[in-house]
Amino acid sequence: MMRGGRCGPGGGGLESIERYNDLVVGAYIWVPDDDHPGAAAAELANLPFHWLREWTLWVDVECGSRPDTVLHRLYGTVTFFEPDTGQMGFSPTGGHPAVALPVHRIVALSGDRQRRGPGQVPAHEPVDEH
Repeated sequence: MMRGGRCGPGGGGLESIERYNDLVVGAYIWVPDDDHPGAAAAELANLPFHWLREWTLWVDVECGSRPDTVLHRLYGTVTFFEPDTGQMGFSPTGGHPAVALPVHRIVALSGDRQRRGPGQVPAHEPVDEH
């Protein structure tokens, strides 16, 4: 589900564009459900993904086996979302290979108000060092 302001069940149209705009500038943070499929994944599926490739976003990803997981923040672009499989494609900055992230391992996704353009963000950084 989106955090940081008003949001309701997605249906496309103007409401979807407003959520998209708030997401890419960091006014909203998308926080997926732990289980697939969930309401947050359905909301993400309503966003215009072909536009997300134009913006540098960050995604916090849970890595490792539970309960010994660590969080990493990746910067890059969302390339696809497959609601049926629960996979989100993400292309990290710096020319790193694209990855498919399972939605249940994503903790949060949003834009960065200060660092939006190419060359302004690292490829990744540990979350606990912020």
